[in-house]
Amino acid sequence: MRRTLPAVMMSVVTAAAVPATISTSHAPTHPASTTAPAPVVQRVAPPTSPAVVRARSLRRAVVHLAAQRRTTLGGLLDQWQRVAVCEVNGDWHMVGPVYSGIGFLNSTWAQYGGYRFAPVAGRAGRLAQVLVGMRVTGGWIPDQYGCQPGGW
Repeated sequence: MRRTLPAVMMSVVTAAAVPATISTSHAPTHPASTTAPAPVVQRVAPPTSPAVVRARSLRRAVVHLAAQRRTTLGGLLDQWQRVAVCEVNGDWHMVGPVYSGIGFLNSTWAQYGGYRFAPVAGRAGRLAQVLVGMRVTGGWIPDQYGCQPGGW
C-alpha cells in the first residue's frame, strides 16, 4: 500500500507513543492509512486502421527485401531512385496509358500484384513500386549506372 510522507511520519509518531502491544498489531495507526488505493488506469492503444496495418506490412516486406540484399531500406530506395531517374526522369508518379510509375507496363503492374496498392504504379507509393519491382525482376535491380539522365 502506498503512503504519502506525512502519513508515514504520523504513523511513526503514533507508533512510538502507543504501547508496543498495540503498535505490533495489523490495525491501521492513522486515518490516512485507511484510504483505498488509487484506481489503476490502463492505457488502451487506439484502434489501428486497416490502412495503417497495410502500410506497416508493406514497409516490413521492403525492409526484409533490403536485408536479403545486405543493405538498408534507404540503400534499396536509393538504388531504385536511380532506376526511376533512368526510366522516367525520377517521376515516380508518372501515369500514362501504357506505362506508369517508374516505367512499369500497366499490365505488368497488375500481373505482379500491384493492384493491391493502386490501379497503376504511378498512383502507388515508392515502397509499393519497389516491392512490385523486386517481384518483377526476381530480386534483381536493373543497372542504374548505364543510362543517361533522360532515360536508357
